[in-house]
Amino acid sequence: MAQPLLAQAPAAPVAAPAAAAAQDQAHQELRATKDRLVAALNAKNVDALLAELDGDVRLTTMDSVLSRGPDGVKGYYQKMMVGSAKLVEDMSIKADPDELSILYADNRLALTTGTALVHFRLATGKEMDVPLRWTATSVNRDGKWKIASAQFGADMFDNPVLNASQGLTKYLAGGAGLLGLLAGWLLGRRKRTA
Repeated sequence: MAQPLLAQAPAAPVAAPAAAAAQDQAHQELRATKDRLVAALNAKNVDALLAELDGDVRLTTMDSVLSRGPDGVKGYYQKMMVGSAKLVEDMSIKADPDELSILYADNRLALTTGTALVHFRLATGKEMDVPLRWTATSVNRDGKWKIASAQFGADMFDNPVLNASQGLTKYLAGGAGLLGLLAGWLLGRRKRTA
């Protein structure tokens, strides 16, 4: 009876390094996928960006728009970055994962979280840096990692867009107050001369 246990004992130490090597390989490939995505975004290369996406990708951007599939992502990109009605003139992104991806399904599914800093130059000329958090799910299909879903979010209580709108509100309120004082003064003068 002891013989089968001894025969199996060497297999356990051999399996652990093989599993660790497979995980290391998956993490290297995931880092390379992230680097290609960031490079594609920074180069404004929409074709290279789309090449990194799964056919069923779901992307939720910081403005809460959900894009479905590569065509949906391309449509969103075109709306935001291309043509006379574009909202964003230019952007660059730096993205860092929080830690190694969590791997599932024999290293064929990965969950990654991280931070990003995006520099925007809007079509209006305004520039801002927006810190974001992101979550991405990647799938390994046919030996290649593809992004299956990603979501970006900004702090809704403290971000450059909110700060800019609050500053604008203060200027508008101050302007309205000055207009009210001017109107009151003019109306008061009119009554005195009548």
